[in-house]
Amino acid sequence: MRFPFLIAFVFSASGSLAQANFWTQVSPQDGPQLLQSATLSDAQLKSFANLLRHQKPEEIWECESSDMDSLIKGLRFKSVPTSNSQNLVLAEAPTGCARGAQGANGAMWLVRFDGETPSLLATPKNFSGWLFSVRPTASHGYPDIVIGWHMSGAEAGLSYFRFDGRYYDRIDTAKLVTDDHGNQKIVPGPN
Repeated sequence: MRFPFLIAFVFSASGSLAQANFWTQVSPQDGPQLLQSATLSDAQLKSFANLLRHQKPEEIWECESSDMDSLIKGLRFKSVPTSNSQNLVLAEAPTGCARGAQGANGAMWLVRFDGETPSLLATPKNFSGWLFSVRPTASHGYPDIVIGWHMSGAEAGLSYFRFDGRYYDRIDTAKLVTDDHGNQKIVPGPN
């Protein structure tokens, strides 16, 4: 009877240690990270716009179909460095329906272009806020990415994303906390 309990305790303790060690690799000074602008061809822009128009409005925050043209025209595209030769682009929503009132938190898409054809690797359904950092660690040739979500002037949520071979999944969370003296620290959160 004691042996199964001991095994369960060892596995739960090792999970807690892995989570704590996981966030020691991320520093408050890592973000926010700025990426270089990406230039998309007219055909890539058109195919990405068509892809967005076929998403459900609730997958793009609270945008109505009448807001789509403004959203698409205002998108900002950034190149995400990868360890392979893939064309990975971060698309960020402009001001409007897909961005919060303060402008910090917004809808984002991670898009891989194979020539003119876009594939969505992450959508605003779970990938929104602001880019904190692109990590040096990678999975399946794509970098891990940390996204921030402003909650107040002293606190932001952090979500760590990893590519699973098909899509970016959130694998852990933490808080970026700023004290009264401007010092920041990352506090791992419940997974």
